[in-house]
Amino acid sequence: MPQPQERTFKRGEVIYRENQYEMCMYDILFGSVRLYQNYGKPNEVLIKEYGGSGYFGELELVEARPRTTTAVAAERTIVKVYDREGFAALFAQKPSMVLSIMQQMSARIRKLQRDYNDACRVAAEALEAERTGAEKSRRLQSERKKLSDRYHAYLKLLGGNLTD
Repeated sequence: MPQPQERTFKRGEVIYRENQYEMCMYDILFGSVRLYQNYGKPNEVLIKEYGGSGYFGELELVEARPRTTTAVAAERTIVKVYDREGFAALFAQKPSMVLSIMQQMSARIRKLQRDYNDACRVAAEALEAERTGAEKSRRLQSERKKLSDRYHAYLKLLGGNLTD
């Protein structure tokens, strides 16, 4: 089995950049990592933070697509780097690790499903308010704004096209 490389990053060091094409994933051994969109720009958005343990970069590895975020070490961080061959070898050598990665991906999908259901509910309430001529409540307006912001963040995360 190809051995993963162990790498250490200083606080604030970029691990990889958005739109970069590399075929590897990372397993955090120590430290924490923040994933950003538009890193270093006025419209920078913190997408996710992984602390202590966790995997990141696996979607781009599995899909063979460019990075959708920039990963930055939030503190001194040590990771194992798995290339495509090393990842494939995990299926035979460490199936429990592959299962853990799949569980993490499943949790992300579940969250997206909850967000989608929330969006449908808010849209239905807004349409009903328009249909009946009722004034939209502050709560509904606030939820619409949050969902709109979340939608745009997902759109960027998915590379700008939700139909891919």
